[in-house]
Amino acid sequence: MDFTFLNLVEMFMYVIILFAIFIGIPFVLSFLNLWNLFAGRKLIPRVLLFLTLILGIAFYWVHAVVFDVTDAEWNEEVIEGAYHSPLSGEYLFSFLTLIAVGIVSLLTIALVPARKLSPIAAAFSLAGVLLGNVLSVLFCLQLAPLFFMKSPPYFAGFIESMPLLFHFNVLLISLYHVRAQVLAQIPLMDGKIERSRSSVLKRLYSFLRKASHWPVATFAALVPLVMLTEAVLILFGQGADGCAKMFTMTADWTFSSQIPPPPLDYDGHYLCTVAAGGHRKIVKPLRMGKRRGVSIVVNRQLMVANAFEELLAERAPRLHGKIRRFYDAHGYPISRLITTPLRADAVYVLMKPLEWLFAFALYLLSTDPEERISRQYA
Repeated sequence: MDFTFLNLVEMFMYVIILFAIFIGIPFVLSFLNLWNLFAGRKLIPRVLLFLTLILGIAFYWVHAVVFDVTDAEWNEEVIEGAYHSPLSGEYLFSFLTLIAVGIVSLLTIALVPARKLSPIAAAFSLAGVLLGNVLSVLFCLQLAPLFFMKSPPYFAGFIESMPLLFHFNVLLISLYHVRAQVLAQIPLMDGKIERSRSSVLKRLYSFLRKASHWPVATFAALVPLVMLTEAVLILFGQGADGCAKMFTMTADWTFSSQIPPPPLDYDGHYLCTVAAGGHRKIVKPLRMGKRRGVSIVVNRQLMVANAFEELLAERAPRLHGKIRRFYDAHGYPISRLITTPLRADAVYVLMKPLEWLFAFALYLLSTDPEERISRQYA
């Protein structure tokens, strides 16, 4: 009784810790970033910038691993209920380049004092921040099927929508540092006008003395920035339309234009799900096989388990019938939960002791255990 109670307490504490990390921290960061944007007294804005970027990217990775998002390309088979990669691997360089432009620009206006940043450099940095936020919005729209099209329970949909807070915080931080940079640049224009000997620069500095003129300068700088970025992408073989194809050469998502192959069928057999859905280096798929006329991925663990079931049906048919009914009742609900490679890996590891037990029984009771194992799903 005490052991069970302690286990319940440990499980409760584990849930509380996970809740605090993956839900509490994003909401606290959101509150602090909103405070900095609207309140007079600022709270560690640069520290919040780094925390938001680092934790946001880390949480995004955890979110993708824990839930249904895989790294499979649109033309690869995935298990039923899982998603293909939301970004094309062929055009991933385009996405990373645009992300780099946005992050570098944001760090520039946040960390470099206005007196050390020329107005032209500041305008290009603001354009880079704008470009990064546009990409952030497009990525949110790309992931809309994951955030907004889930069926109940709605709490699961809420959890799966948590990455939206990351994009919201990036927007808040961008607005804060853009405003701070512009307000810091404006008082410097008078001194630049006095020191400048060029009439063109004087007119430019006079134009930038008003905060309302900075959006015009930002959009003016955005055009050459986009052209330069496109030139780099073309130079690296991404093509002029690489920025679009990184979203469209995918399946399952908002901007996807490709039709994926049918999902791998596992028909309620969770070991089939493990063999098909886990990381190859862990679950070690061996070959394709046939189950009820449908192609499935087969690994050693699946063949051993099926060989043991075959042996059990021969030697103890009544016991096999009871185990089969239990398995049919509970195996399918379990298989529905194995929707990511990480979960498949975990089930594979947990099943290892049973695999060894099944193999021991086969070698003990079967005259040719390896022949029995190898012919499964052939």
